[in-house]
Amino acid sequence: MNKDCFIAEDLLPLYNEGLLQDVTVEWLESHLATCENCRELAEISKEPVAKETIESTIDNEKMFTKIKLKLSIFQIIIVAISFIFAIKTSMLNNSLEFILSYTVLGVITYLFYKSFWIVGAITFLPLFIWSLVDSFINYFNGHINFNQLILGFPGAFFIGAIHLIFAFIGSLVGLLILKLKESE
Repeated sequence: MNKDCFIAEDLLPLYNEGLLQDVTVEWLESHLATCENCRELAEISKEPVAKETIESTIDNEKMFTKIKLKLSIFQIIIVAISFIFAIKTSMLNNSLEFILSYTVLGVITYLFYKSFWIVGAITFLPLFIWSLVDSFINYFNGHINFNQLILGFPGAFFIGAIHLIFAFIGSLVGLLILKLKESE
């Protein structure tokens, strides 16, 4: 095999696909006319390669079930942390830390779930439920009367809504972060 044979061998796949320039095709065909080895190689390269089906050893359904289970566990952990977070830093504890903490919670939750609905559920529901439970406990302990218990419902909604506003501000920051990341 000489230098021309190596060049012809490299050009054969492009030749079979019709991707060569006319001048290169002329050169290759003239070489094939004079070289027996390259002519045999050209004949072999025209035959389609048998495609072998490869069976996967991975059970996709089982793999996706495991992934969904792990994601569900992470979601439960995040909801539990947010509920504890809600109790520790809420307005009910006479603390204004909730402004910054719920904004940060909104950013993190939106970046993880990418859903305003989930941000709302994670930030509003724990406080709303906690405020209602607190009202019922105070009622059953005799600290408030029935009329004050009834007022606990709009109060619980108001407390949840205030925290929700700051969480939505945080989720808008999260959305902005994602948009900036996409534009890069």
